[in-house]
Amino acid sequence: MANVTKDRMLQAATRLLQTRGYYGTGLNDVLAESGAPRGSLYFHFPGGKGQLALEATRAAVDEVTLATAATIAEAETPGAALRTIADRIAELMRTTDYERSCPISPLVHDGANDLPALLDLCREAFDTWMGLMAEMLQKSGLPPHRARTLSLLAQTVFQGGAIVSRSHHDERMLLDAIDEVARLIDREVASASR
Repeated sequence: MANVTKDRMLQAATRLLQTRGYYGTGLNDVLAESGAPRGSLYFHFPGGKGQLALEATRAAVDEVTLATAATIAEAETPGAALRTIADRIAELMRTTDYERSCPISPLVHDGANDLPALLDLCREAFDTWMGLMAEMLQKSGLPPHRARTLSLLAQTVFQGGAIVSRSHHDERMLLDAIDEVARLIDREVASASR
């Protein structure tokens, strides 16, 4: 029972943090959305809102990391992997009425600079996701520096494309931008393998 309550609070916090950011998410909102009793909050999260946000964000980052790694492992080309990841983000945006896309970008935009552990987690997540892409590109024949640069480009387009898509309520903006990056990367990989 205790773990069910904690899980409900984590899931509610994840949704709220991705929708409202750190400062827009109150503990009362988490309790209301999760249906958890007030006393359970500090029982499960003695560090308060900071601990809850950190654990919820870590769980969301782990989920994205696992899905990204699986997508990369199954994709026939790097471009196909990028398109699949973009499709997953687009689906999340559609099903949440364009309120959610990336689990960490709202926290960075919210100015989590005074929360070093949360900011470190966001940095680590970006580094991990770009590292997965860079590794994929290196295995496809690109030199390490070029693989890192193209991974940064892809991650930047994921983030920026999602923001523009959310503001317009149109996932095509993200999908079209990623499709362009995917074509560029696949051309470069094909050229490197010749």
